[in-house]
Amino acid sequence: NINLKVVFMRKLIFTLAIALGAFFSVNAQEVGGMWVGGTVGLWSSKVKGADSELSFKVLPEFGYVISDNVGIGISLGGGHIYGESLNFKDGEQGGKEANYYRVNPFLRYAFLKGSMGSLFFDGGVGYEHHKVCNGGAKGQRIDAGFKPGLALNVSDKVSLIGKFGFLGYQYEKVGDVKRNSFGFDFDMDNIELGMALKF
Repeated sequence: NINLKVVFMRKLIFTLAIALGAFFSVNAQEVGGMWVGGTVGLWSSKVKGADSELSFKVLPEFGYVISDNVGIGISLGGGHIYGESLNFKDGEQGGKEANYYRVNPFLRYAFLKGSMGSLFFDGGVGYEHHKVCNGGAKGQRIDAGFKPGLALNVSDKVSLIGKFGFLGYQYEKVGDVKRNSFGFDFDMDNIELGMALKF
């Protein structure tokens, strides 16, 4: 039952967000500092006359601060998509469910820093491998671009993190189908929330 899956996934994402919060970082930290953290995302929609669609992702990350405003990091994680009509990037051929795995090295530039937190951009290159469940098609995606974000300090050690949208280039391949695209993607599927701890 799709409604039970939606409720379960929402509870799972909420639990993961709390658990990951013990390990996440802030941007306003000293040169030479490190962070371990990440974000989670959940998106559910209902298409009239069709099944609901649901996706979730968990993206842990690790980083190192190299200057007052710049850090380098890497994100490793994955997600799951369920829906009547999976879109291209989620592996549209062969089934209603797909899993994907992602690696994304990035450079983070923070600005407008203050006691409340900061704004930042993550710029990097990402690779995803997609696999439709039950023997369906495989696919890959490569992207290069920027993700805007916001860090809100909860304490000297902990902050809340939000990443919103994507600006850049994407190359996708599923089976024999290929697609190149460029632009700004700001749908709800590209919103990620998490927490952070510096050390």
